[in-house]
Amino acid sequence: MMRTPSIKPAVSVLAGALMLGACSTFSPDGEMSVAANVADQALHKHVVAISTQDDASSARARVQHLLKRPLTADTAVQIALLSNRGLQAAYNELWIADSVRLQQSLPPNPSFSISRISGSVETEIDRQIVGNILALATLPVRTEIAADRFRQAQLFAALETLRVAAKTRRAYYRAVAARQQVDLLAQASSAAEAATQLAKRLGETGAMNKLDQAREQVFYADLTTQLASAHQRATSAREELIRSFGLWGTDLAFTLP
Repeated sequence: MMRTPSIKPAVSVLAGALMLGACSTFSPDGEMSVAANVADQALHKHVVAISTQDDASSARARVQHLLKRPLTADTAVQIALLSNRGLQAAYNELWIADSVRLQQSLPPNPSFSISRISGSVETEIDRQIVGNILALATLPVRTEIAADRFRQAQLFAALETLRVAAKTRRAYYRAVAARQQVDLLAQASSAAEAATQLAKRLGETGAMNKLDQAREQVFYADLTTQLASAHQRATSAREELIRSFGLWGTDLAFTLP
């Protein structure tokens, strides 16, 4: 008499898997919850994952509004959190991780097929049932692994938010300091130039010797060199700030205090 394999264990596993899968849905904006909380509590800033054209338009409008006035450290950080491309890539990884989490939490689709069986019918039925049971039996483990990876993606997005904010704030202060150094050296260079001209005239009248005139000229030349280097540092610092922002085109005409 042919023995029919018992399907009760498979039915039990399938029922449990279906109940587990039925509770799994996309997180309603839960992907951004960790990063948003970190930005709000630690930075007092707003973050958004740009996934639609409306999101992009809204973020760009906010950025353009902030760029109309001389930037502060806080507005610079907010601009970076809205427009930095690397940060948006980290936020997009959340959607992918959440999709994988949902996919791994669903049981395999049931299937039915009729085919010619060679050999023992009982062996062929056992083989098909074992394959489905293995997929169902590993469902909780695969679900937990996917959930862990989703939580890792959330933490990485939060960490990237803090990193971009810190990098932007540092770049902002460097850009402002470099600009102020240029202004200071420009004033000093202008004063040194006037002093050099005065020393030359005094030398022509005999009121100043050649050595003192040479000192004034060397001092002016040294300030001119420092001013050129300061201009280069200011340009580099501003470019670093622009990279943190992720801006281009007409948005580059922002002003620093």
